[in-house]
Amino acid sequence: MNNNRTIPLLKEKRLEQIRDSIKCIDDYAFNRTKQRDCVLNLYPHKDKSLEHRDKSIFRGMVLPSLRTLGLITGRGQSIRASANGKLIAESINFDKEIRDRIFRIVIYEIDKYVFKFLEHLRKFKSYKLERFKDDLCNTIEGPSEKQKRERISNWLSILKQAGLIFYDTRTIFIRSASYKQTLDEEADAQKLIFSFFKKYFLVAYNELAKESAGVVDILELREMVAIKLLREHKIILTERQFDENLRRVIPESDQYLISLGRPMGAGEKLFEYKGKYYKTILIRLHKREDK
Repeated sequence: MNNNRTIPLLKEKRLEQIRDSIKCIDDYAFNRTKQRDCVLNLYPHKDKSLEHRDKSIFRGMVLPSLRTLGLITGRGQSIRASANGKLIAESINFDKEIRDRIFRIVIYEIDKYVFKFLEHLRKFKSYKLERFKDDLCNTIEGPSEKQKRERISNWLSILKQAGLIFYDTRTIFIRSASYKQTLDEEADAQKLIFSFFKKYFLVAYNELAKESAGVVDILELREMVAIKLLREHKIILTERQFDENLRRVIPESDQYLISLGRPMGAGEKLFEYKGKYYKTILIRLHKREDK
């Protein structure tokens, strides 16, 4: 594991609360007041003022946790679910098997690129829980030993709820069956999704382009393609899988000219291509030359 790295603090570690909070954000996108009221209904408190609950729960716990996990984007009045957030919000409409798969693949992806606990755990058949926490504490930065251990415990709890690991008071280990299934789904997705991706990518682009003179926000495109594939084929397309497929489509297209637009300023969830970051996409048919 890398030395001197940091891991984020999650103030909400219950997956169901995370899912229901994202659903609130998604149902009332760009309406902060309704988002707040919906989220606060998930956290009933007696004898607490709206201002106190807004500060401590909505702004102090839920929004920071969702943002840390990459499940929301935007600030102020422009908060919305990210593509991964929309997958989790949409999971409510599916049976337990699909809901569990969505949680597993999204949480696995976050761990792979942010926390990296599974990368370390898979080297061992089993691990003493306190030894695992001690080893992590020695390789990460944090305000104090207590806070580092809290951050570790919170993410371990989410990994356990997602079915990727198991631990008790003594031992921790990866759940081999669910972990292997997640790895297989990730590998299969790279083969399977691409055959669907080109079709749904263009369908979604054309729908969004009608209202924008052809210039489409890549964030919106990620969301629409992911939801179409989930609803129509029960295929789970994460944000990173979308970006990987888009990077394959751009140079392979012989019918379309794909142009990418740079952001005017800093932005969240930008698309990376050849070391540069882009916010929008414009697609035009190649002009045929007369023979």
